Amino acid sequence: MRSKEIDLRYTSASCTSHPIVRLSNIIPSLASEGVDEVKIILREDDIPREAMRFFLLKYNYYIERFEELEKGILQVIARRIS
Repeated sequence: MRSKEIDLRYTSASCTSHPIVRLSNIIPSLASEGVDEVKIILREDDIPREAMRFFLLKYNYYIERFEELEKGILQVIARRIS
C-alpha cells in the first residue's frame, strides 16, 4: 500500500497558495500515481470537514477518519476507493 502525507498548515499569504488550491494541485497526481492512503494535516478553519469530504470524493478517496492533533489542527486519513 502506498501512502503519502501532505501538510497544509504553513502557507504564504497569496491566494494561489491557499490550502485548497495547493490540495487541488496535489491530489490529481496522487491518484494517477496509485497512492492508496493520504494523510492530510491542516488547520480546520482553512477547509471545512464536509468540503474536504466532497473534494476527496471527486478523486475517488473517502475519509476514513478525522483526528484532532491539537486545537484547530486536523489530520485527515483518506483511502482510495477500489
